[in-house]
Amino acid sequence: MNRITLSTLPARFRSRALIFIGMAIAFHLFLWHLLSGSLVTEKPAATPATTSIEVQLKEAPATIAHAVQAPQKVKPKPQARRKTATPATTAARSDQTLNDTPPTATSDAETPPTTPVAEPAPNQELASPAQEISAPEPVPATAAASAASTNNADNPVTELAGLKITAPPSGKMHMKVVRISPNMNPVYGLGEISWQAQDGQYQMQVQASLDLLFTSLNLYKLQSEGNLSANGIQPKRMSETRRGRSETATHFDYDANQLSFSSSNKNTELSKGAQDRATIFMQLAGLGIASPEQFQPGRQISVQVAEDRDANQFIFVVIGQEEIDTALGKIMTWHVKRPPRTGLYNSTLELWFAPAYQWYPVQIRNTETNGAVTTQTVSKIQLQSTSGK
Repeated sequence: MNRITLSTLPARFRSRALIFIGMAIAFHLFLWHLLSGSLVTEKPAATPATTSIEVQLKEAPATIAHAVQAPQKVKPKPQARRKTATPATTAARSDQTLNDTPPTATSDAETPPTTPVAEPAPNQELASPAQEISAPEPVPATAAASAASTNNADNPVTELAGLKITAPPSGKMHMKVVRISPNMNPVYGLGEISWQAQDGQYQMQVQASLDLLFTSLNLYKLQSEGNLSANGIQPKRMSETRRGRSETATHFDYDANQLSFSSSNKNTELSKGAQDRATIFMQLAGLGIASPEQFQPGRQISVQVAEDRDANQFIFVVIGQEEIDTALGKIMTWHVKRPPRTGLYNSTLELWFAPAYQWYPVQIRNTETNGAVTTQTVSKIQLQSTSGK
């Protein structure tokens, strides 16, 4: 068998064979290039998978961070609620709130400048509306305190004995009594104030009782007698009878300047212008009769008042003019108050004097330390036109 080689071929076929072989070689190289390109492209194909893995890894830390930082996002919300409920937080409390935040929230380098500077600003912004909401409570207390200090500075305590006093004319008042005790229904009753002034002497009686279901309960009965002078009322003897207690008596000895008590062995020095628990009402009324200008809001009046066992210095404060509702209609009055004094007396005594009714105390209220309030309001009044001296 004859082998065909390039040398045996004619010259014209030999060139064509070389061209064909060259094209075949080029074609094979091209195929090889394509195949190697596909292999190269398969490697980048893994890149998207790697990229997706990287994306998943990037999303995973975000999810983990979200799970870790979730308490941080929940935690500021209660802080916001605390600040809304009690916006007027102190700097110490805001610091404590910041200390409760996880330390990973800020770096150590950022913490010192950020903590004291950034947090107080929100506190101040939140404190402003809180003051608008809670202002009605502290503001009156502050105003009352400043008013009290102003009254003390501008209106020093004045001795009652040094003021002009004219004893009221004789008369009698019938009172409606209402006693309200905590967690109990109101109890109603009747009261009476009888004042007789004639020929330089007086007699006074104050009594009150409560109406119960089938009977009445006598709360107290005060009786006082004495003289009338240029300084008003000068008591000589006061007796007091209370439910469940025997009668007690208080004696005024002006020669010895002593007060003595039947219920105790204690003697007390008698001050000028001293009154007892009954006559103090009429002595204060005498201020308005002598000179209405002596009633000025904020004025403080001091007077010694003898009780059943001892005597104390009462301080009355003129509150101002008030209109009250009574069985006689609306009456314009001057409101006078005796605030509690620690260590001396704890109850609050309030009096309403009516200039249209010879300055009689048309309403009397006593507030006890247990919260019980007893109010006596005029229902009928009988007055004489002149006063005896």
